[in-house]
Amino acid sequence: MRYLEEGAVGPAPAEDGGGGPPAQRASRLAADERFVRLRRRFAVQSVLLITVFLGWYMAYLVLSVYARGLMAVPVAGAVNVGLLLGVGQFATTFLLAWLFVWYAEHRLDPLAEEIRADAEQARAAALAREGRVVRP
Repeated sequence: MRYLEEGAVGPAPAEDGGGGPPAQRASRLAADERFVRLRRRFAVQSVLLITVFLGWYMAYLVLSVYARGLMAVPVAGAVNVGLLLGVGQFATTFLLAWLFVWYAEHRLDPLAEEIRADAEQARAAALAREGRVVRP
């Protein structure tokens, strides 16, 4: 029904949208060097940022429990090292989130867009071979 609402001409495409069964298309995508690179970049980025975040958080917790003297050292007035490190938790959380977004925009998104564009071209070519036309 969605196919007819889009104003397409010709018979309705198969559910898989041309290009073979979904499992076959997925295996072709998984074998694509660019997709493997995209998954690897995402995994490395995620593991690295999560490790940094949890490591810093655990360090703060361990210092809070076992280094109370250090955490109580006054810096300026009522502000002590513990308070600064606590506020630093918020700052580093925002910094890591910003780094995650920046890396995704510059290293992941362009590659994902390239893969998506190629997949859409392949789908359109498969539909054209079958004599089906889908209007955007």
